[in-house]
Amino acid sequence: METRRFIVLLISFNFAVIVILGGFVYQKHLELERFHLERAYAEDTALTQFAEHLTGIDLVLRKSEYATSSEVFAILGAQLYRRAALAAMALETLPLETEATTAFLVEVGRFARNFASTGDTAELSTLRTPLARSAFSYPSLVAFAALEESLAGYVAVFGSMAEIASTSVSEETALNAVAAFMGLNRSIFRPIGEHQFLARVDGGDFLAEVCGISGRVVRAGNSREVRTTVLTVEECLAQMAEFLTRNGYEDMILRHWRQEANQIAAHFVPSLNGVLLYPDAVQIRVGLDNGRVTGFSAAEMTQREPMSAVLTREEALAAIPPSLVVEDYDLALIPTASGQELLCFAFLARAEDGQAYRIYVSAETGRQQEIRLLAEDTMGVFVR
Repeated sequence: METRRFIVLLISFNFAVIVILGGFVYQKHLELERFHLERAYAEDTALTQFAEHLTGIDLVLRKSEYATSSEVFAILGAQLYRRAALAAMALETLPLETEATTAFLVEVGRFARNFASTGDTAELSTLRTPLARSAFSYPSLVAFAALEESLAGYVAVFGSMAEIASTSVSEETALNAVAAFMGLNRSIFRPIGEHQFLARVDGGDFLAEVCGISGRVVRAGNSREVRTTVLTVEECLAQMAEFLTRNGYEDMILRHWRQEANQIAAHFVPSLNGVLLYPDAVQIRVGLDNGRVTGFSAAEMTQREPMSAVLTREEALAAIPPSLVVEDYDLALIPTASGQELLCFAFLARAEDGQAYRIYVSAETGRQQEIRLLAEDTMGVFVR
């Protein structure tokens, strides 16, 4: 009887061990499968992003061929540099040889910096030729390998990466810019990519990106959650204006603001001789607990010549319906859907029901260009 019981216990124990080991093996199998799925997803995402930015590079290079003004040189140069930087970041997760493609992107960045300041297109055809001949029409590892092979012959034309990289804003300069921007010790920041830095600030991850052309911070954000409200809206808006002035943003006009999640988000627009420059607008967000920046986005500042309207205010008013009462107006340079910039009269008008509108009328043709609904409540003033 005891022997039989021992045999039963032994079999039960062995069965339990087999079940446990089987479960452990199956769990490891699931973890391995999940790892492969996550890696495949990361590769697909990186390839898709790379393809998008490569297409963007080609489009900007096409535009560059026909640019004739310093304003457009600066805009296209900044767009091109950013596309090249983002494409290079996407390459970092790919399990492939990327030397030739990386060299090509570095050269695009060097061309962008030079083009932004001089408008020189001498190397334009050299850059466009491999894009026109590339087989990278659909995001896949096979297609990327073909692209890498097609670009290999151009590495000698581009020159060494070390020589090219020497023309970029140095990591030291970029780091100093980020530290000065936030008024924090540079030792807390660590580089995580070209001209990108990360630090723990107020319990959150603070990420900042520096433009490789000008060395100025163009994007920043903090992941922290703001739990308390200590400052007033007026105090936060005043701190924003002071922050912008301290960082070289002069003559900034507050246009809109919004309170949400114990933070104030605001939209500031620079003014040049009374003209509001919407393409150069700055968006900034601060916490209502300490007034420190939790979000920042700015276009690369462009040197512009003074501009004036062809039409008078009275002539432009003809485009405003008589059912609206015009309360105020500004001259404003606005971006258009086609990527151009247009000087407009920005009329603030109100309907009989009290709803406010901002209507943009071309200062050259007198035709309406855009209509924005202005929302006003205790939580802010913003447009729709």
